[in-house]
Amino acid sequence: YKMTERLAEYVKKQSVLRPYAHVAKEVGLSDATVYGLFIDYKQETEDKVKFATPKIMGIDEIHLAKQPRCVITNIEERTIIEMLRDRNKPTVIKYLKGIKEPHIILRVTMDMWKPYRDAVKEVLPNAKIIIDKFHVVRMANNAVEKCRKEIRSSLTANQRRDLKNDRFLLLKREHQLKPREKLLVSHWKVNYPNLGKAYELKETFYAIYEAKDDDEAFNRYEAWESGLTEDMRPYFNELHRAVSNWHKEIFSYFHYPATNAYTESMNSVIRHIDRMGRSYGFESIRAKVLFASNLHSITKKPKFNKRHSSMMEPTFDRSMGYSTAKTLYQQKQEYEVINYGVSIDKLAEMLESGKLQFDV
Repeated sequence: YKMTERLAEYVKKQSVLRPYAHVAKEVGLSDATVYGLFIDYKQETEDKVKFATPKIMGIDEIHLAKQPRCVITNIEERTIIEMLRDRNKPTVIKYLKGIKEPHIILRVTMDMWKPYRDAVKEVLPNAKIIIDKFHVVRMANNAVEKCRKEIRSSLTANQRRDLKNDRFLLLKREHQLKPREKLLVSHWKVNYPNLGKAYELKETFYAIYEAKDDDEAFNRYEAWESGLTEDMRPYFNELHRAVSNWHKEIFSYFHYPATNAYTESMNSVIRHIDRMGRSYGFESIRAKVLFASNLHSITKKPKFNKRHSSMMEPTFDRSMGYSTAKTLYQQKQEYEVINYGVSIDKLAEMLESGKLQFDV
């Protein structure tokens, strides 16, 4: 490209943060030239930037162009460390096999998607698999929502007005309801008994995660299961089946309470990328997310102390009658730069503020 190195570097970094056409218009280059520089920057950064292997890995997903894509995260550092083209078992296995120092990974949290579990068991057999509680309790919410919609569909317009804001309130935890909201929910329980039953089943399921250990949690689950009446099974079948199929991984949470605490920020990221990135290919979106350097979570840790000679100090040796040289040593502190990946919170903030854009 016929331009100064300074301009080329500017275009490369801006092309990650802004639409190619916007950068092209600003600097007077063609869209194709800007895109070419973006590809150069992507390759340079991919070769240079290496994210630290996490102790607690998250396997999450994001939908782009109506296709689920696997997202690898560092749970402790709240960062994204990779985005994969799909969520198929071979793709996940290939990524996991490429990890340096896989022994560092002690736990893996994930959604209830069998290829994730199979891939981790094959490549990281010593890592503990934990189903993030967010994915489990969400199914209890979905059951209440299914019941609510079914009831609403059979009501008159006036009756539906009686259920104003029902979705919002029914998905709230009971202890979070304000006094007026509690009255409304109590009223609905009386007038719509099935809705009341579904709400109570949701609440007692949430209470499982308030248990102090796995024994108490399992006892609470058994009590919940015994209260699952035939008329409620159609709504809660999916949740009941999931706990049966993923029992070990779900109850591992009580031994290793790792959870994707970044869920709210991640949801914001997903919404923005899905809306703004529809005109971009997967590789472009991946590069824009992973390689904007100001989004990286970086720290420095002391590496080791190295003694090195700094000067020769002359000294007079009385016994010898002449001067000798004495080497002085000083401590030199060296640091190891650790890049934990893309801060999910920073990424969400930049997308919301418009500092990172995908629009064409």
